[in-house]
Amino acid sequence: MSKSKKKVSIEVGHGGPDPGAVRGDIYEKNINLVVGSELKRQLERHDVDVLINRTTDVGFKVAEFRAKAVEFNPDAGISVHTNAFNTTVKGFEVFRNTNAFKSPSTLLCAAIEREVKALGQTSRGIKDSPFMMSALSCPTAYCELGFLDNSADYQQFDTPEKQRAFATAYAKGILDYFGVDWINEGQPAPVANETPPPESRVLYRVVTGSFSKKANADAQVRQLKAKGFDSFIVEHKM
Repeated sequence: MSKSKKKVSIEVGHGGPDPGAVRGDIYEKNINLVVGSELKRQLERHDVDVLINRTTDVGFKVAEFRAKAVEFNPDAGISVHTNAFNTTVKGFEVFRNTNAFKSPSTLLCAAIEREVKALGQTSRGIKDSPFMMSALSCPTAYCELGFLDNSADYQQFDTPEKQRAFATAYAKGILDYFGVDWINEGQPAPVANETPPPESRVLYRVVTGSFSKKANADAQVRQLKAKGFDSFIVEHKM
């Protein structure tokens, strides 16, 4: 596990009077809240500091939260959303920032996408976004887990359990990007050995030859000593 404690800001999309995308009585804001809350829990379980804009169904001002996120100075910024378009489009998609952090944002997005695809969800790929979370001086990933208005796609996240699975996938991707090992639920965190045992003393002997006659061995010792090399004879019976 990485020794340096990481920080992540999580922006949970919509909330309060803003439902986001709508499918009958299913609101995007509620799906986002399940995903964002579980993502926070999973990251904190791995000793990551988290700043999140909401943990209940309340509205928020994007500019105000992003100002807080800038002050928080995270190592990664994540935005949690659910898509909708024209009922025919489906799949996960993630937007990377195009500011100075475009390259690491690509790596972060790719790590998250890889874990999402492992769930069985299709992906529409990593896309550019020149404005989403551009104020943050860190890699960012604006995640749209799927299309609420597509019936087949909605089956990928139509229960809180499935939504939390997406959150876990996001967390695994973020931690993989950080180089932090994933810890399964109930598994104790690895403890660093702060006082490693002292190294055992090792001696390395140099052997210059073996002789069947002692006179030859004595001659070899004399030659080595004449050149300044300490040497001695050890008798070995065959």
